[in-house]
Amino acid sequence: LQEDMNLNEERKAPLRDKDLTTKREMVVQYISATAKSGGLKNSKHECTLSSQEYIHELRSGISEEKLLNCLESLRVSLTSNPVSWVNNFGHEGLGLLLDALEKLLDKKQQESIDKKNQHKLIQCLKAFMNNKYGLQRILGDERSLLLLSRAIDPKQPHMMTETVKILSAICIVGEENILDKLLGAITTAAERHNRERFSQIVEGLENHEFLQLQVACMQLINALVTSPEDLDFRIHLRNEFLRCGLKKILPGLKDKDNEELDIQLKVFDENKEEDLIELSHRLNDIRAEMEYPFLEMMLQLVVFLNFIMFHLLYNMLKDTSSENYFLSILQHFLLIRNDYYVRPQYYKIIEECVSQIVLHCSGMDPDFKCRGRMDVDFTHLVDLCVNKAKVEESEKKAAEFSKKFDEEFTARQEAQAELQKREEKIKELETEIKQLQTQASKLMRLHIKTPFHPDKKNLSFLFQGPSLTGQLTEVAPLPPTIPSENAPPPPPPLPGGAIPPPPPLPGATIPPPPPLPGGAALPPPPPPLPGADGAIPPPPPLPGTGGAIPPPPPLPGARGDMPPPPPLPGTGGAIPPPPPLPGAGGAIPPPPPLPGGAVPPPPPPLPGGAVPPPPPPLPGGAVPPPPPPFGGPPMPPALGGAAFAPFPVRPALPHGMKEKKKYNLEVAMKRINWSKIEPQKIAENSFWVKAEEDKFENPELFAKLAVTFGTQMKAKKPVEDSEEKKAVQSKKKIKELRILDGKSAQNLSIFLGSFRLPYEEIKNIILEVDEEKLSESLIQNLVKNLPEQDELNALAELKNEYNDLAEPEQFGVVMSSVKMLRSRLNGILFKLMFEEHVNNIKPDIMAVTLACEELKKSESFSKLLELVLFLGNYMNSGSRNAQSLGFNISFLCKIRDTKSSDQKTTLLHFLAEICEENYRDILKFPEELQHVESASKVSAQTLKSNLDSMKNQIQRLEKDIENFPKTQDEHDKFVEKMSISFLHSAREQYEKLSNMHNNMTKLYENLGEYYTFDPKVISIEEFFGDLSNFRTLFLDALKENNKRREMEEKTKRAKLAKEKAEREKLERQKKKQQLIDMNK
Repeated sequence: LQEDMNLNEERKAPLRDKDLTTKREMVVQYISATAKSGGLKNSKHECTLSSQEYIHELRSGISEEKLLNCLESLRVSLTSNPVSWVNNFGHEGLGLLLDALEKLLDKKQQESIDKKNQHKLIQCLKAFMNNKYGLQRILGDERSLLLLSRAIDPKQPHMMTETVKILSAICIVGEENILDKLLGAITTAAERHNRERFSQIVEGLENHEFLQLQVACMQLINALVTSPEDLDFRIHLRNEFLRCGLKKILPGLKDKDNEELDIQLKVFDENKEEDLIELSHRLNDIRAEMEYPFLEMMLQLVVFLNFIMFHLLYNMLKDTSSENYFLSILQHFLLIRNDYYVRPQYYKIIEECVSQIVLHCSGMDPDFKCRGRMDVDFTHLVDLCVNKAKVEESEKKAAEFSKKFDEEFTARQEAQAELQKREEKIKELETEIKQLQTQASKLMRLHIKTPFHPDKKNLSFLFQGPSLTGQLTEVAPLPPTIPSENAPPPPPPLPGGAIPPPPPLPGATIPPPPPLPGGAALPPPPPPLPGADGAIPPPPPLPGTGGAIPPPPPLPGARGDMPPPPPLPGTGGAIPPPPPLPGAGGAIPPPPPLPGGAVPPPPPPLPGGAVPPPPPPLPGGAVPPPPPPFGGPPMPPALGGAAFAPFPVRPALPHGMKEKKKYNLEVAMKRINWSKIEPQKIAENSFWVKAEEDKFENPELFAKLAVTFGTQMKAKKPVEDSEEKKAVQSKKKIKELRILDGKSAQNLSIFLGSFRLPYEEIKNIILEVDEEKLSESLIQNLVKNLPEQDELNALAELKNEYNDLAEPEQFGVVMSSVKMLRSRLNGILFKLMFEEHVNNIKPDIMAVTLACEELKKSESFSKLLELVLFLGNYMNSGSRNAQSLGFNISFLCKIRDTKSSDQKTTLLHFLAEICEENYRDILKFPEELQHVESASKVSAQTLKSNLDSMKNQIQRLEKDIENFPKTQDEHDKFVEKMSISFLHSAREQYEKLSNMHNNMTKLYENLGEYYTFDPKVISIEEFFGDLSNFRTLFLDALKENNKRREMEEKTKRAKLAKEKAEREKLERQKKKQQLIDMNK
């Protein structure tokens, strides 16, 4: 229980002294609590997730905002739960935390949410290692120290403080060789950015605004410098820190009044003094050996020459980039071992190195004397340095080529997706052409059935009715459509036509229109609807048709007893005619009464008709009064008519000082009770004369102040005059909220205070879609804090009372004039974040696409699968799994579960050894499957949901632009910028991504077909995760096999040496025995 609760010895002692009954009760409570919840819970922070649930959340690839909440909850759980809970989480959770941290550190563009997640990850790692198990796990992972070293970032002081404290603790309580690992990690992290390895730590000391960061950096410096046992190494590290700028910073740090910092500085100085004392003892011994047995004058001459030479060299290198290297060489000279025989050899080797590096390749010396040179060839060192530089340059070029390859491959994938889209369009057009050709052939066949040979010289037959008589063979039936009520009846056919006109309607007075030129006949009017009284007789049939044209059928679903439509104007009968056409005279009789005697309202007049009468007056004949103002309080009464006294003239400020800026607070603040300095007391050389505090003005700072020190209500100033009190109260009453609630208004005030922009400017920025001034945070906060549409509509009606409204409601009045405001903001936010969405989606698609192609093209991996299939069938002979045609790829990770008979090795190690000995070409497959690991982190479901979300947003934006009302505001450029400059490119980008995603899906489905698994059951993440794990396990097996062989070789050599020694011992004993026998 004590170990699980991570108690130190001081806290364990009181628990051990308790009686047995109390101990038993504590154990029972601990077991029951652990069994119910999986760990002890903190009463303040109730942990609702188990360790496995946290692992699932981290593995699922959640969004940045959800990740931040998850990490905060995880930090609390790691802090409040026992060691067993941390142990359960650490098996997989530590790797996921390091993966997330590495992914965030590798991001080129760090957003604010990314920095917050990095800080939370560092806090989780700190909580994780706050016990013996967690510390061992951190030290056991090779990436942990490197990632923590990369997290040393002075631009994020809070995160750097936590990181430096963690590294200090690791350096102090870690294992013996932890210093070498830590220095190696810091060096590697610095080389990634081509800077000195301790520069970031020294830069953290220069941040005077964060005192805790300075304390933590000094603590890490002391931990690094004092850890080595060797004096030379300690002085070397200390001098390196001093060269990086610590020497200039130390005086300023000593002037700070902070107890923790003073302790660290005292430790640094004390250790430095002790090392200097130890070094001075060594130098005193050296000085005693350097006494020359020469004359006084000769000694002075040598010293003078050496002094001149040193100063000449120092002046040559002073204030150049070589100065630090020169000083470092001299410092290292002091560290040469104080040994009578060894020291000359050191200097001899150094001199030989310098001479061969500096002098001409012939080895000529400045004294032009031939002397015996040390037989050491340092040429290979120079060649090695040259080769190393060439390798670095080649690696840099390789990185550039790799980047260009990725860009070209991405372009190729986009081109393939576009080509596939065009091919599908071509197929659609070809299908449409075939359909049109089929229709054309049918029409041609129909035309052939009606032989007709017109005279090419005389085309007047088209307008001559008699020439068509007898030529028509069949007439298609009239379409069953209902003629429009408002359409005038067609005129009867002209004289000379083959079709006789129908008899005139009773009472018809409309004369027939004159015939058209050429005598062509017009078609007859359609018959009335079935069931109409006084039906119009149908026209006689066409010649050759053999019967009358059937009337059109009634409308679908119409009842048989439905009232017929009114007949044509001028007809008699029971049904009154409909309203006359525009311009027709005559009165309009009312329609027939409805069943039940109810009088229907009159039909609406057609164009040119009468205007409908106004609505009846209210009961009592009173005219309703105009509506009162929309809920606003009445205007306050004016103050008394007394004239105001003029304001007194303020005296000018002394020494050219300017009046300080006056701030209008949206939220009342707590007051600072200080004594104000009177202007006449300020001297000319005073600090306040040159003080410039405006440079600290920052919207974020204002927002934090409002949140931290804001109060609910402004404090009333004590006023003696009762009339002034009433005026203040009346003014406050005017500023009370009218529409918005207090919570919404406060949030809106904080938002407006954080950006400090005039309301009209914010409105114009949104109307103009000014991307230079727009930001994601501005739009996100505006969408979040914007009042609802009904509230904006209510505020719009109060625009005449603008000056009487509170500032949040004034903002609402200004923004209410923007049409489709929320849709507009969502569209702008989508545009601002579109590039980020594309950059998040495209790499995942590319990773899976490349992994699929690599997997199918890899001959070594195919050969490996063949070898595994062979071994499996061989080992399964005689069982139900024998003679398998193949196996599931996920089995590869389970190969290591098959152990040897002596339990000393596994099938995986055996497979790796076989490949090393006989099939070395198989060893290439880890290099050929480079993108498998990145593909294993891709969630197909998340990818598809992101694409669907992008599609829905584009469609919503298109619909908003289509329905966008026309505006006369010259500032409103939403439609112009969103439709012309963005929407088209966004649609193209989405189409490319969609086609690439479809191509990726097809490749994965082909891969499922290729390796015989169901891609709908086995996800991309699971499939490539198994392959990535197997790839890692195979490489680990190769390393372990090499270590085992080395151990076996070492054991074999030791055994041979022991046998040789035993044989020699036996021979010596045998010779000794022979000597004894000879002496006898």
